[in-house]
Amino acid sequence: MKIVSQMTITISLFFTILLAVSGPLQAQSDRPRHAVTINTDLVVTWAQITSHNDGTIVKGLVIDDFVLHEDGKQQQIGIINDGQPLSVVILIDGLVPCNDKQPLPPEWSFRRSREALRQFGDDAEIALMVWYTQVALAQPLTRDLNDIAYYLEDRNRLINPSRQAGRPGNFTDSPAELPRPGEAVYQAARYLEKAASPGRRKIIVNISTPALVNETHLHAAAEVSALLERIGATVYGLYQSFDQYRPGDGYSSGSILGIRRQDKKRRAGGTIEEFAEQTGGSILMAKLKFSNPGRQDGDETLIKLAGLIRSSYTIGYYPENSNFDGAFRRINLELSPQGKAKVGKVDIKTRNGYLALRLSSPAASEARTER
Repeated sequence: MKIVSQMTITISLFFTILLAVSGPLQAQSDRPRHAVTINTDLVVTWAQITSHNDGTIVKGLVIDDFVLHEDGKQQQIGIINDGQPLSVVILIDGLVPCNDKQPLPPEWSFRRSREALRQFGDDAEIALMVWYTQVALAQPLTRDLNDIAYYLEDRNRLINPSRQAGRPGNFTDSPAELPRPGEAVYQAARYLEKAASPGRRKIIVNISTPALVNETHLHAAAEVSALLERIGATVYGLYQSFDQYRPGDGYSSGSILGIRRQDKKRRAGGTIEEFAEQTGGSILMAKLKFSNPGRQDGDETLIKLAGLIRSSYTIGYYPENSNFDGAFRRINLELSPQGKAKVGKVDIKTRNGYLALRLSSPAASEARTER
């Protein structure tokens, strides 16, 4: 985990502050990758802070525990909050049985899902979608965790949505039957844009098995990326895989989807790894074991990921540079001496900057979403 990474997120803070990334991106060939447009003087960044030694979540930090620089100049932090309310879409890989008489084994389900969902907080709203070549909404946003747990505790209850999402019971791995992860993220982001408040939007993508990616895409990776930036959504991955599966030679390093580096057609729709890196999200791996199917760590991984998402810090400041001219401004966040003395060495994951535009500026009104 890098000390400073990138992240796009906007946060609703108090009743009088509503920060919405509603303005489209300005097409700039020389702008830094993964920037986000901020349409207000208030700049908000998000930080995921974990112990460098054991990766545990660091809580209880206050304003004086942080030092934030914009373009190398220290800024006065005015707002800090952790554990903000969340709107989460859980995207479940459309895994289906090989035939109707053989249900999915229990290790594919999240039997402790209620414990995991409680990590998001009592004020969280959660939706469930199933994805493969298409995307199907199984459960709209709800604060009733029982509605979500019903499906997660037994994924056989998602068979019909899985088939709606294009995953057949028997498939040949033809290009038309392979999954579209970029489309899954795009549709989840569109749903959050319509149904959820700004600054709360999180997307968790579950991937059950290694698979190649469809070479045809309804939305290119640049479109998915622009939508994520515009609405301030964060992408996380939760991978379930048997431990003998590894990407083969010629495949992208660490990619569970196994996309060949030279296969531009399959990369054109984007990968979960790319979207998580862009938005500052994390990817956690849950191992399934043929030798001991009764002991799987999918539940523990989901619990850990939910707690990590909920415990992130929201940090706001009004930049000293009041000339919002559309230029990219780099953000650097670190602990102050006081913070270091309190919690020791940590890893901080956050976005690395923003494009400073006001809604009233000509540049904002003329900006386009394409790259």
